[in-house]
Amino acid sequence: MKLSWITDIHLNFLNSFDRQNFYQKLANNNTDAVLISGDIADALTVSDILIEITQYVDKPIYFILGNHDYYHGSVAKLRKSISNLCQQYDQLHWLPQSKGVALTQDVLLLGEDCWADGRYGNYSNSSVTLNDSRMIKELHEGSILGKYQLLKAMQKLADSDADHLKVNLESAICRYHPKKLIILIHIPPFVESCMHEGQISDDNYLPFFSSKVTGDVLLNSARQNPEIEFLVLCGHTHSESYHQPLPNLTVKAGSSEYMFPEIQEIIRI
Repeated sequence: MKLSWITDIHLNFLNSFDRQNFYQKLANNNTDAVLISGDIADALTVSDILIEITQYVDKPIYFILGNHDYYHGSVAKLRKSISNLCQQYDQLHWLPQSKGVALTQDVLLLGEDCWADGRYGNYSNSSVTLNDSRMIKELHEGSILGKYQLLKAMQKLADSDADHLKVNLESAICRYHPKKLIILIHIPPFVESCMHEGQISDDNYLPFFSSKVTGDVLLNSARQNPEIEFLVLCGHTHSESYHQPLPNLTVKAGSSEYMFPEIQEIIRI
């Protein structure tokens, strides 16, 4: 079985002709399914674009959402909309609402959106401001009350998704007894996975480009299950990275460039 992994494709920035060209690449590359680790579009367009993909790509689409997918919307409202969409289109699979997808007898696919949590780097002294705090309802509501209310809102989202990932990991491992887990998340879970121009992001940016709580969940699960191979695929930074914190835990972040979506990797299982 072969899987196309893509991330941070931001298809709302492309015209319909360029989107169709990209879909043709996905349709014609002799793979069995597509994995998307977030940032597909924005809240105003992501549902329509997901439907559009199914019109050109006759394969299962397994995806999670990134922070940009929530722009111009709210987390709660978009998640409800995406959940309903996946009930209408058999090809679309939003992984957080699944307790695991058995790709083969030995390989299981999981996913969670996940959020930056401000726990790496130096949030207190950082001068960085991302559009997330203006364009995502739950984060904007925190930011207008101040820097530390924004941090609280970030951590509320991050901790909730990490808890959900933990529960789904435990349940899936118990139910399926896989030899390999492929896990899609959006935010890099370790400092070493958070790269910019060939270097680890500095303390100003790390709070907004990494998720310690997600990394802790992955580390704990991998340590408790040394017989299982964990492959984590993420995005967000637009910079490629490879990090192996444990012999059975590998994290890959994909590279991307606005207006030029590409297939990151063909994964053979």
